[in-house]
Amino acid sequence: MSEIGNDFDGNAAPEKAHIGRRIGGYLIDAISMGLISWALSFGSALLSFILVSALSLYLFGWRMGATGVTPGKQVVGLKIVDASTGELLGSNRGLQRAGLIWIIGSAAVFPIVGLFFGLIALIDVVVALVDDRGQRVTDKIVGSVVTNA
Repeated sequence: MSEIGNDFDGNAAPEKAHIGRRIGGYLIDAISMGLISWALSFGSALLSFILVSALSLYLFGWRMGATGVTPGKQVVGLKIVDASTGELLGSNRGLQRAGLIWIIGSAAVFPIVGLFFGLIALIDVVVALVDDRGQRVTDKIVGSVVTNA
């Protein structure tokens, strides 16, 4: 059975999240991490990259898998759950999801191959906009879906 407060009844797939909430949650997460990254950028660039990467994998991977929310998704009332059961992903699958997104995003900053990975990142987001369940490619790989909390 589902967690307390989860409206998933086991007979239907979790409801697709509202696109406005998804954008709002993403913006809160992105701006927060951007500010943290900016604050750390006054030191070593390598140390800043390592600290921001570790924090990102914790917040958007381990914590998100364990609780179903990132800070931004929590504010706007969204959660990330298993696409077929509606249950929380668990920390390992949360880290897999975040790791895929992190690898694509991090690789996009390198010359030449960055164009390829930037295109992959764009496709990942566009697929979520047109998919019936609102799943990114990375969600389909991990078996997750963003839904209303």
